Amino acid sequence: MSAHSPFVEARPVGGRRLFVVDGLFKPDFVRALHVILLRQSFSLSDYDTEATERIRHWKSEFPPVFFAANPLLQVWHDMVVAKTTELFAGSTLVLDRVHANAHLFGDHQHAHIDTNPGVTAIYYANPEWQDDWQGETIFYALNGEPWHALAPKPGRLAVFEGNIVHRGGVPARSCFTARLSVAFKFTGS
Repeated sequence: MSAHSPFVEARPVGGRRLFVVDGLFKPDFVRALHVILLRQSFSLSDYDTEATERIRHWKSEFPPVFFAANPLLQVWHDMVVAKTTELFAGSTLVLDRVHANAHLFGDHQHAHIDTNPGVTAIYYANPEWQDDWQGETIFYALNGEPWHALAPKPGRLAVFEGNIVHRGGVPARSCFTARLSVAFKFTGS
């Protein structure tokens, strides 16, 4: 299910930690997980900040029992939690929320933070993603300037301090599928 040796790269954002993990999951695992995620009920109910609550985006909230219902989901959950805990060793982390986001061409995303203090792990769920489909997650420096763009490569995991300002990317017009990601949000120190 997991690749033998995932590649982890540190990409600091203004002195704060951002890790990019590729190869944690094999392509067949990514495809199987994508099928399950596509079957979830999404509602136009989430927003990025209170100031932008009028602009909703598609989400599906996952209660803890969601993962226990399927061995594949449990393995995925456990691997994301283990890798996040490993990358932020020395921190006390508690998983508070897991939800999927579906971004479509024409959607609009706002810059925001997740948890402070805390850690976010974003899993990019599409089994295929072409470079010209765009949809990069943008991370911002402390001065508000875009600092780093991260492509939503299949099965990639981005793990970062929850107080880094970021925004989800919206697919280009040439993309005819939703850009699916799953956010694992941890509180802690």
